[in-house]
Amino acid sequence: MYVTLPVFETSIYSSFFPVPKLKLFSVFVRKKIMNSDLIGYSGDVFVLYWIKDRLGVPEGKVFRFMVDNGITSSLGAFSATGVLFGILIATDSIRWGDFMGENDPMLFLGAATLIGALSFVAYKFRHTLFSLPGKSVLQIYLAHFLRFMFVFCLQIFQWWVVLPQVSFDVWGTMLAIMTISNRLPFVPAKDLLAVAVMLGVSGVMEDSRAAITAMLLTRIAIDRVLNLGIFIPLSLSDRKIIPQSIPKSTEN
Repeated sequence: MYVTLPVFETSIYSSFFPVPKLKLFSVFVRKKIMNSDLIGYSGDVFVLYWIKDRLGVPEGKVFRFMVDNGITSSLGAFSATGVLFGILIATDSIRWGDFMGENDPMLFLGAATLIGALSFVAYKFRHTLFSLPGKSVLQIYLAHFLRFMFVFCLQIFQWWVVLPQVSFDVWGTMLAIMTISNRLPFVPAKDLLAVAVMLGVSGVMEDSRAAITAMLLTRIAIDRVLNLGIFIPLSLSDRKIIPQSIPKSTEN
């Protein structure tokens, strides 16, 4: 799970920018660390200027590509979350009544209407929102969707191995909280924020609150140790690369 995001981003960016994959992987590992431990989007700024300086690509073109990637990543995240909840509900792992009160169906209908309207607007103005061709946007979206589904499965499996007695509706709710908190801009230590929100949601952790909290904090501590141990060596080993010709897909 730690390297999934850098691996997928390396695959996506290497299709549009002529950079050796190992170089890009190093960049995206550092981006992940900066976004999680410094402040949101600090890693994206790093990537923007790294590609600009190393390849000589105008920052406007790099920025537009990063915007396209960011939008499709958000769409992939929320789509994967919706699919996950659909699966959990269909298999009775989550009881719909646990999330819906007496008046909440109207809220659900309103949320569905809003999502539908936003999807229609995004499709209608897709040529304004995205600088890449529609086929490329779809490919990037599918890559992010598959990434989130893969990570969701791994995450639930990890939690289940540690605490098999906890019901899957708890894991599903926790994943939803993590997904939403990770999309918040300019927020440092989003994992700690997600844990705080989980602790504040009544009934989420039930009788296993202490065990789940300990498990989440242990995972955060391991991530911090990995971040510190990886970031400095990767930064020191970074070397200037020789710019190559830029693919036509990023010149338009």
